[in-house]
Amino acid sequence: MNFVKLNLNDIEEILQLQDSIYEFLEQKEILEKLTREEFETCLEQGYVTGVFHEDELIALRMMYIPSLTEEEHLADDVGVNRERSIYSEISLVNPAHRGQKLQMKMGEYLIEQVRESGDFDYIFSTVMPVNLASLKDKFKLGFKIMRTRLKYGGKRRHILYLPLNEEVEVKGEALNVKFDNYDWMMNAGQDYIGDSLQDEFIAYYKK
Repeated sequence: MNFVKLNLNDIEEILQLQDSIYEFLEQKEILEKLTREEFETCLEQGYVTGVFHEDELIALRMMYIPSLTEEEHLADDVGVNRERSIYSEISLVNPAHRGQKLQMKMGEYLIEQVRESGDFDYIFSTVMPVNLASLKDKFKLGFKIMRTRLKYGGKRRHILYLPLNEEVEVKGEALNVKFDNYDWMMNAGQDYIGDSLQDEFIAYYKK
């Protein structure tokens, strides 16, 4: 599979791919659409990869380097250095090309690029709790839920964390919590680490 580094010349195709996926979704709120300016920022930062099929862009994934002065910086939720942190941003896969693990393969590819750069120690992401596909993707890539809280003007989000130079250890008995048990996640959940998803249950371990 050939991964292509996308650039500003691909912006129209990127926006078209996002729009077509958004129209396809039954639950529109699952996809937080990016603006042209947000895509352009990620493209300029350079951690963007795409997959083409017969000259058509069918998938893309990107990382985003947040401003050190960002008000709700995710590094603060875990207590690590803002300067050494990068975000896993949007992933888009044309519905006609699902089932090829494109999202995960692009994620692995970009994580390796970030690791090789030597500029970052931590990767962060946020996931809407009802977006089980995105949550499963992050777990497979090694991310852990460190807490669940309201972000971005009151939106419920899992804060996921992948340190590049150490392991987040989980031990003891797993506590299986249904994916929509928000009361537990927002309160007791901050003392636990979310490790994996099985059916509709997240396995949590005591911090």
